[in-house]
Amino acid sequence: MNSSVSAAGLATIDTAGVQPIGSAEAQLTGAGAQLMETMYHDPRTGLRHAERHLRRLARSAAVLGYEIRERDVRRRLAQRLSGVGAARVRVRLHRDGGVDVDIFGPPVAPTSVSLVLDDEPVDSRDILLGHKTTLRERYDRRRHRHPGAGDIVLVNELGHVTETTIANLAARIDGVWWTPPLASGCLPGVERSWQLDRGLMRERILTPGDLLAAEALAVTSSLKGVLPATLRP
Repeated sequence: MNSSVSAAGLATIDTAGVQPIGSAEAQLTGAGAQLMETMYHDPRTGLRHAERHLRRLARSAAVLGYEIRERDVRRRLAQRLSGVGAARVRVRLHRDGGVDVDIFGPPVAPTSVSLVLDDEPVDSRDILLGHKTTLRERYDRRRHRHPGAGDIVLVNELGHVTETTIANLAARIDGVWWTPPLASGCLPGVERSWQLDRGLMRERILTPGDLLAAEALAVTSSLKGVLPATLRP
């Protein structure tokens, strides 16, 4: 499957076998939250990993009880991206299937990301950790506690690291790049899935000690790719 396609050529979305989850659906409804995907647009090649992003959006919609009309998403993207250069593109899906597309300037990727561990655990059983939504309070709260950090490493109730507030994590241990499994409580990141599918990364439970002892660290996101990272002891 191609990792980049034009906005007019998004693939058909498959949501077979997915059922909505009541408690998360109610929480999202009460907050008026939208589902969200953030992508990088290259004027030469289109949206990076577009098919993966739209597939993830459709799965979240099915799980969380949102309507999604593939044709509307595709049409809205094509309209908004006409004549657009390099950009950060955010798709927001409303519960009734309405679609908003926000265009921002291209992301500026740092040469390295300075990480710090947060000691407020997330609950690995919280289904919303596996879906990208506009409910950002849990992440914003942690960032406010560490204003000088480039990003914050989250830890679950078992003491396993999960992700950062805006990216997935990876650690090189004995020459192999490892990333926490989804069961630890993290987003199924698009860049993460691309790396896993190509055998560039593998899954295993990671602890803060593993990160501190690792040969190298990285954060991954579809928007910025793979960036080297360091962890403050």
